[in-house]
Amino acid sequence: MYAGRAVKPQHIPTKVQWSSKRYLPPDIFQSAGLIFVSDAFKDIIERHEPGVHQFFPVEVAFKDGSFARRMYFFNICNRLDTMDRERATAELIKEIAFEPRTGTFVFSRAKIGSAHAWVDKHVHYGQFFSSQVVDDFKRAGLTGLVVQPYAAL
Repeated sequence: MYAGRAVKPQHIPTKVQWSSKRYLPPDIFQSAGLIFVSDAFKDIIERHEPGVHQFFPVEVAFKDGSFARRMYFFNICNRLDTMDRERATAELIKEIAFEPRTGTFVFSRAKIGSAHAWVDKHVHYGQFFSSQVVDDFKRAGLTGLVVQPYAAL
């Protein structure tokens, strides 16, 4: 999962448990390493990159089995090498992965191109969004979103 490639539907969960009836699931959350998103999130991504990414319907249920919210398992389907190797100071370990503790990330706008959501194949935990998409998330008031800004030149 999250290698920037399409996945087969038969390997996707169709139901996920939400622990608290006191708080409804936010517009984006992770469970067991998977990203679940709301219709509003999906609509924003689809507006910027129609038909590029995968959204599989998932029923979010409370512990007692009652319905909490319909959401989607979100799979990013852009796998790119977007680091600006001339400007980034993070070390590329064995030509495999950038180590953020060794310096800073600087992304290349030219390498990102027209992508708005992508996985960088050299950043293991990295799912990235364009500033346009992040601005739309903020304008829409999406909940659960935590964004780390990075330089892109």
